[in-house]
Amino acid sequence: MIPALRFAILTDLHFVPEGQTLYGFDPRACLARALAFLKTLPRVDFLLIAGDLADRGEPGAYDSLRKALADLPVPVIFMLGNHDSRGAFRAAFPDAPNDGNGFVQGLHVYDQASLITLDTLDEDEPGHHGRLCAQRLAFLETALREAPADRPVLLFQHHPPMDLSIPPMDAIRLRDEDAELAAFARAGRRPDYLFMGHIHRPITGLWRGIPYHVQRALMHQVHHAFDQPGRIMGAVEAPDLAYVTVAGGDLLIHDCSFTYDGPVFDLESPEAAAVATPADLAAH
Repeated sequence: MIPALRFAILTDLHFVPEGQTLYGFDPRACLARALAFLKTLPRVDFLLIAGDLADRGEPGAYDSLRKALADLPVPVIFMLGNHDSRGAFRAAFPDAPNDGNGFVQGLHVYDQASLITLDTLDEDEPGHHGRLCAQRLAFLETALREAPADRPVLLFQHHPPMDLSIPPMDAIRLRDEDAELAAFARAGRRPDYLFMGHIHRPITGLWRGIPYHVQRALMHQVHHAFDQPGRIMGAVEAPDLAYVTVAGGDLLIHDCSFTYDGPVFDLESPEAAAVATPADLAAH
């Protein structure tokens, strides 16, 4: 029997140079807590980080990230987002995926599934939207054709191609939705599941019949002011790490709130059921 594929997903790390903080958060401390939790999981074949590795694309931020990941015992698959810089990233991580045209893209084939990671960073136009140029779309089409037909294809891209009812974030989503769908059509295959970051909120749904998962950010979150135009508003909510299992064509995603440090108690315990307040559960 082929063992299950198990991997972790983080996104939107927004690293800054060592010694700096962002909105009061220390990205190194946030990542350290996530990696400590990752090491407690039964098995992790790799960690995938789905973009916005840095907040301002500074060399010092990527150097800080490289040091923070130095002792991680599993491989890391990197992706880029709208806050990143390809040149500064490549200087720190020269072995990251390269599609042959300088984009940080790759087809990763495992026994249980194939992963396609796309580079949606647009460095040619100002703004935080995403793009897929002709070269990146050609890579996507080829990867879909080359992925083995006997296992699912999981597609990863930082920018969502659909509106998500948060207007200021929808304004900076992927601008090439139709071109991406056309690439699927030319390849004769759609991804079986789509994973994204960028939105700093946990969201699931269907896009043109394709199920998708938007991963909550490691750093600050975006407030869910549904259908309200205006500026992007932040929120101090707990981050998540996704723990994904793929086996026999089935896919399972656990969103793990790794910063939780409250009580863990026996739900069948009469003593726990009888406490006066949740604070009293610490003793059970």
